[in-house]
Amino acid sequence: MSTPRRFKFTHRLIDGLPPNEHDAPSREAEYSDTEISGLKCLVGKGEGTKKFLLRYLWQGRKRAISIGHWPEIDVITARKIATEMKRQIATGTDPRHERDKCRAIPTLQEAFSQYYFPWAKLHKKSWNKDEQRFRDHIAPVMGNLLLNEITPRHVTHLQSSLCETCQPATNNRVIALLKALLRWSLRHEMVTVNPAANIPLLRENNARQRYFSETEIRRIFDAAGQDNSRVAGIYIRLLLLTGLRRDELRLAKWEHYSMQQGTLWLPETKNGTGRLVHLSTWAITLIDELPRFGGNVWMFGGKLPGKPVCNVTKAFRRIIRRAGIYDEEVCIHTCRHSVAALIVSRGGTLYDVQAQLGHRSIQSSQRYAHLHPQRLKATGQLIEKHIGLLSENQDSTI
Repeated sequence: MSTPRRFKFTHRLIDGLPPNEHDAPSREAEYSDTEISGLKCLVGKGEGTKKFLLRYLWQGRKRAISIGHWPEIDVITARKIATEMKRQIATGTDPRHERDKCRAIPTLQEAFSQYYFPWAKLHKKSWNKDEQRFRDHIAPVMGNLLLNEITPRHVTHLQSSLCETCQPATNNRVIALLKALLRWSLRHEMVTVNPAANIPLLRENNARQRYFSETEIRRIFDAAGQDNSRVAGIYIRLLLLTGLRRDELRLAKWEHYSMQQGTLWLPETKNGTGRLVHLSTWAITLIDELPRFGGNVWMFGGKLPGKPVCNVTKAFRRIIRRAGIYDEEVCIHTCRHSVAALIVSRGGTLYDVQAQLGHRSIQSSQRYAHLHPQRLKATGQLIEKHIGLLSENQDSTI
């Protein structure tokens, strides 16, 4: 006796369905539930694998969506899922389209590796820092989450956990990267909202306040002159003579240097614009002492042919130790801060600092304002003197 193709699904009846006949024209035999219209059970050939699906009409077209395999999905569960799908259809949502969209949503790790990072390498100079921040801080906590699973709570949890190991500035750079990644995903319609959009960054209070004293600068100059690496010694001294950023000087090219004009052109700085650096006589002398490697376009040529020097931090540490400086707060960027401090302490203005260091706005130079109280006092005295003169003139007219 053959099994009817339409019946009320029960555990016993579904379990007892035979495999589809080996010579049957269709790959699977299809059975319909009389309780939920459109709910089907398909039985394959051979071992007789069974699975549930829902057949339905969407905008006049026949469609089908898989519910799951028996016995992992039992009859009661299959009916609940089918009922929910039919509710979606009734309210104007295609369940198959929604499922396909969910399956297409990548994890945060996939979104970064497959989409955002290739874009960043083409458009951002700091792409390597993005890679390091995502790998070290974001991926271990959130990398396996689907983009549409990420909530503001996940972002604040990451931010809080970073507070235990990172300074506020580092914390903010990581969260800013996450914000940018989710904003990029929103722009490319991978998500419908950016859960990090309204998460405020931390107040940064870890700006470096360490500067080399004039005595330390002289010791560093002497130590750099005695270093075994002529290139490294000149590099460190030029940092202190120019206030250039580490890579602005490390990646300087001969074609951008003019001994006659005493200038060095930086085609692209951290601010995204080029600028012309005017060099002192001593700086020009040091540059002219640099060895020129045949065919190498870099002023500070490295050991590899055609490449610039690579690990300048190691040379810097070696030189400051020879100068008797063992402060852990000191880094290569301290040279840049020290140049600004020297300008201000010798009577220069914040606009002089802005021009020498290539700050985009005067706000970046404001951190050095406290280093010149004498100039501020002198300004106050000038105002007092001027008001005094006005008062004397006023008295003489009474």
